Amino acid sequence: MTVKLLALDLDGTIFGDDLLISEKTRRAIRAAQERGVLVTIATGRMYTSAAQVAGDLSVNAPIICYQGALIRDNRTGETLLHKTVPALLAHAVMDEVDRLGLHLNVYLDDKLYVARMTPEALFYSQINRDLHVSEVGDLHDWLDAQGGPELTKMVIVTDPDVTDGVLADFSLIFARHLQVIKSHPRFTEFTNKDCSKGKALASLAGSLHLNRDNVMAIGDGHNDLDMIEWAGYGFAMPTAPQAVLDIARSVCLPIAEDGAADVIERYILGKA
Repeated sequence: MTVKLLALDLDGTIFGDDLLISEKTRRAIRAAQERGVLVTIATGRMYTSAAQVAGDLSVNAPIICYQGALIRDNRTGETLLHKTVPALLAHAVMDEVDRLGLHLNVYLDDKLYVARMTPEALFYSQINRDLHVSEVGDLHDWLDAQGGPELTKMVIVTDPDVTDGVLADFSLIFARHLQVIKSHPRFTEFTNKDCSKGKALASLAGSLHLNRDNVMAIGDGHNDLDMIEWAGYGFAMPTAPQAVLDIARSVCLPIAEDGAADVIERYILGKA
């Protein structure tokens, strides 16, 4: 088997809370590209945020963002795939969020909207490199006023100690109709039911006439599970949940030891 497409998660995989990509990781990615390997990003982040990283790394394949709801070529701007949240379901999620008094981010046309600025909104902005957040008041009224476009994603931001409970409660209500996942210790995310990083990666590989045996994927979260499972070379960071560790081909070294770079060097560049 030969790796021809490398899919990299971002948070917890190639950078930590400091958002810094090590020089060793940069060198490994450049060397893989020089070997003819296509490199993509597969992230829950919105396109605007992911595109900054893609440009920094000179990523040479369309990027997967919004948990697989969007595939877009960062070089040409062409959208290869975009799946949205049906409006009735979006309003239903908003109703439950309002009832519980939680904070909700919503995403339309690659922009972030909230009912009001909260500590949760500020936290989200900060970890996305001071991303602009638009405060719009009642989200129901705002969405209805848009005239038809559907949301790409919705994210509940909570304190880490309550995220699992929020995930369980909302999964019970919505998991038959939407993808409901935990992507971060503070995030419960909602996208179209047919979306996932794994499905998006399979779609991208198909468009490039590659099969799963030609694909390597590295990730660290629940949202990376089916991507790591689908790829012929699927690797998990050591901080990944046990279910992700169990399906991975192998477990990487930690970020502090450049685990993703080590895997690229061993399995793509052939270094011992």
